[in-house]
Amino acid sequence: MIKIKVVRHMIVGALICSLYILLGAFGAHGLEGKITTNQLNTFNIGLKYMIIHGLGIILISLVYITLNKYNKWVYFLIYGGILFFSLSLVVHALEDIININVNLFAIIAPIGGLSYAFSWILLVLELRKK
Repeated sequence: MIKIKVVRHMIVGALICSLYILLGAFGAHGLEGKITTNQLNTFNIGLKYMIIHGLGIILISLVYITLNKYNKWVYFLIYGGILFFSLSLVVHALEDIININVNLFAIIAPIGGLSYAFSWILLVLELRKK
């Protein structure tokens, strides 16, 4: 049962990596001259953390399969980080293009950052259990 749940997360991790590639290509080829350098940096920071955590999901899944452990909260916190940090930075960087003028996305990014940090702390605590 653990293996089935974990494999589903591995699939989501792979899809997140695919999304990173698509958004990265869009950023490199579709945003040139359309957003400022600062906005492009914000966009790329969001993508960097997305790929790190997409690969992290796959790695954590392999560890869980190997150790026969599973903690859904580690995954939920990473997904929260992707949503509230990575994707909020991407949307914030594209505000001018998608015609939204709400700084909510910049405001919720710290929630996602904390979510990322807590996911790794929770993983450490889980792995220390016998």
